[in-house]
Amino acid sequence: MPTPAGCPDVLVIQCDSLPPDLVGTYGDPNGATPHIDALAGRGVRFDASCNAPLCTPSRASMMTGRLASRLDCFDNAGEFSAEHPTIAHAFGALGYRTAIVGKMHFIGHDQHHGFDERLALDTDYSKGHDPRLYALAYDWNTPSGGNPNSPQMMGESYLAAESAAVYRERFRRELHDERDDRIHDEALAYLSRQHDAPFLAVVSYHAPHNPFWAADELVARFDGAMPRLSPEIVPPAGVMDRWLDDFHYVPEVQDRLMQPGNLRWMYATVYAMLHELDRRVGALLAALPRPENTVVVFVSDHGDMLADRGMLQKRTLYERSVRVPLIVSGPGIARGTSPATPVSLVDLLPTLASFVGAPLPVDLDGVDLAPALAGGDAPRHPVVAEYHGEGVHAPCFLLRHGSLKYVLVHGHQEHLYDLGADPGERHDLAGAREHAETLTRLRAQLLAMVDPADVERRARASQRRRAFLHRAFVRRTAALAP
Repeated sequence: MPTPAGCPDVLVIQCDSLPPDLVGTYGDPNGATPHIDALAGRGVRFDASCNAPLCTPSRASMMTGRLASRLDCFDNAGEFSAEHPTIAHAFGALGYRTAIVGKMHFIGHDQHHGFDERLALDTDYSKGHDPRLYALAYDWNTPSGGNPNSPQMMGESYLAAESAAVYRERFRRELHDERDDRIHDEALAYLSRQHDAPFLAVVSYHAPHNPFWAADELVARFDGAMPRLSPEIVPPAGVMDRWLDDFHYVPEVQDRLMQPGNLRWMYATVYAMLHELDRRVGALLAALPRPENTVVVFVSDHGDMLADRGMLQKRTLYERSVRVPLIVSGPGIARGTSPATPVSLVDLLPTLASFVGAPLPVDLDGVDLAPALAGGDAPRHPVVAEYHGEGVHAPCFLLRHGSLKYVLVHGHQEHLYDLGADPGERHDLAGAREHAETLTRLRAQLLAMVDPADVERRARASQRRRAFLHRAFVRRTAALAP
């Protein structure tokens, strides 16, 4: 079908595990992100959260505009059915050419989910149906005792080695720099093609996901750089913190993690990785075939605690883990604005599809942010995030409305924070009598949107099914071994 004349190209640049407070336009003073900052000056910078602080469910929710639990995509071994429409189906219906370049962490047979092309698929963690990945479908009834499937990706990778060379050799198989080189080359080649129709291209890098490594000269450039929120140890606020600290091996590494020299190395390296990512962003923008008619989105899939509260990795529902940078720039989009109302990644599909005039799938959880793209505020709506994956033992939910944030660990605990007065989430208001009405109201809002008992039932059933498939695969492999 012919594409309506004048439809813009759309380039989505995605990274992995980037908290927005490390980005200059979000207030970081260390100068690691000049190209991303300039993009924000030409567009709209959102106060955004992911909808699940883990790669696979976060990306599934972004692609579909729906909460991942509605897709039965609960963890990093969770696939979602090909019957769920994605942003690629919406754009494809309008005649767009669509491509993913790099990581998307889809699980299962369908590695396209409506996209015409998957370029550099070999750089992804999952490349097709692989029952071995179902080992990541942890049983909530079994204490985690750490992450037996990839312990090297947990606490130890947040600790400096004797030298950069020793660290690189220790984590050689897990490092991402060569994968990102390949993704970047494929992305530049894609942009240099002769395009006979507008395109939707999602270029997705691994950086700055741990393990942390960058060239020595870049690390030296950021030696001493630290975020505005200084890392400090905060006692676990509840059962979810204790579950995830155990899963991430925090008790084993926290003393070494929080040593000043280790924090100095970790942040210098993270900023160096971020600066290299920013250089790639600049190169992509310079390679756009129609820069005057291209919508550009910069976004991360989730954040990383990076020693805030003495914690590490993602998976938690604290802001360092769930908040993400989200910048949208392009023709007809306001320049240099920052809407106050919080948004989330499920809003991207309806916003971008509506902007180009593509048809919208039904039953979306996201809302169209068109008023914000026009220079106003985003529509007021509650932001919901959830975590039901490895390391926890019950469904966990977050609801944010304005500056108020409510957290429910189903069957265990509730938490309440006022992010306006307490951005570091150091003061839990859930037990304060004067906040009882607020707690009741936010609980009711969340329960009107999700059913924790139903999520638990479906998540446990999925864990049992995938555990059986994993055991069957292991036994079959052993039986067929020579």
